[in-house]
Amino acid sequence: MRYLPAAFLVILLLLPAAPAAAQEPTSVHASGMRNPYRWSFDRLTGDVYVGDVGGTNEEVTYIPAASFQGANLGWNCFSGFFQRVGCSAPPNYVAPAYDYPSGPDVVIGGYAVRDPSLPSYTGQYLFGHFQTGEITNLGAQASQPPVDTGASVPAITGFGEDGVGHLYVSSLNGGVYRLVENGAALDTDSIGTFNQPVSIAAAPGVTDELFIAEKPGRLLRWTPSGTSVVVDMESLVESNGEQGLLSVAVAPDYATSHRLFIFYVDNGGDLQVEQLQDGVRRPVLTIQHDQAGNHNGGQLLFGPDNALYLSTGDGGTQGDPEGDAQNPASLLGKIVRIDVNGSAQAPPLPDIVPPAVSARAPRHQRVLRLRGAVVYVRCSEACRLDASGSLLLRGRRLLLRRVSRDLAANERARVLVRLRPRALRRLRNALADGRRPKVRLRLRASDARGNTSLASRSLRVRR
Repeated sequence: MRYLPAAFLVILLLLPAAPAAAQEPTSVHASGMRNPYRWSFDRLTGDVYVGDVGGTNEEVTYIPAASFQGANLGWNCFSGFFQRVGCSAPPNYVAPAYDYPSGPDVVIGGYAVRDPSLPSYTGQYLFGHFQTGEITNLGAQASQPPVDTGASVPAITGFGEDGVGHLYVSSLNGGVYRLVENGAALDTDSIGTFNQPVSIAAAPGVTDELFIAEKPGRLLRWTPSGTSVVVDMESLVESNGEQGLLSVAVAPDYATSHRLFIFYVDNGGDLQVEQLQDGVRRPVLTIQHDQAGNHNGGQLLFGPDNALYLSTGDGGTQGDPEGDAQNPASLLGKIVRIDVNGSAQAPPLPDIVPPAVSARAPRHQRVLRLRGAVVYVRCSEACRLDASGSLLLRGRRLLLRRVSRDLAANERARVLVRLRPRALRRLRNALADGRRPKVRLRLRASDARGNTSLASRSLRVRR
């Protein structure tokens, strides 16, 4: 057995576990995988690329869309091109397109590039290496020898696309980056720093809103103007080793349904898929996985058929002697198709989702004339909004008056956070001296169940 950095073990083994009954119609779509931590659909063709974390070899497998249902990647008989003695290929076996020796650089499956801002890489398949951080190009259908792209992200945890195919990559060290072209090479452009980000997703067609899953258990909503917390589940998520909040997927009908789906390991070690919708959590699928903490799989994706797909690890001891990856009755070592658009409705779970806050404050404001600072605010559900702030003046903080508003769901409100008399006097003197103070606004939104989210905005004072 080989060992990887304790910070984020993406491979190793786990004891057998049987799947629990699903709350939504579920079927095994592809099988014979050890730990398919990251995989993807080609958004143009529907073809599938799987990065399966190896025992003997790390592997990348290309599966044409027409061959996806029923495909078998051959584990535990095959690990990459390595074949165990006395073992033969199963029916519908799909050989890997590329493999390399395991130990220690774990494969992190990526995407076929359909990013309009990366024209030199159109159709090429990119994937990552966890330890070295290298991002490698295998060409269309993963058919060419590996080529270093020049881009590198330490401790890569996953790739993601926004609504038109722009590519992003996350690092366990905290960074989330957009991939950009730099001459003939790739480069990375940071969009922010987070707490162990592992998964990135967006609604179809949307380029200015990302949902980012953090391994310890928070789901965030990122926009160019700021980041807010969609749900904080750290008390419900087991995040040691390979465990954690591992993936987020955005429903194709998100614009009207507001549905998000998350995949995580709960405090009992079981695998959970849940739906988040307008502040309500609903169970979708539970897979018993409580005898060990590794080989959880990790990727949720919506397919071309608008069904939800989940990858799971093999659930076996070293080499999967129990044969779960080849057992059609097991949901382990598989890519599972989940029909989340059927009529079945599971009972709601206790609501722990805070209202998502959208806030815009003009960057330069005539605060003295207004006698306060303006912010435009909207909540994703009915909320109580408390707004306050500080005038920052030569290292001093002068508090503004607190104001509260009750807002209906998605109601857009103009909120004026007023200056106190002392702050008004000092601001008038500062502007007369030619200084340009700052104002920092703080927003707190609470729903009827007491779930709370925070946001802040900064602005410069104009004369």
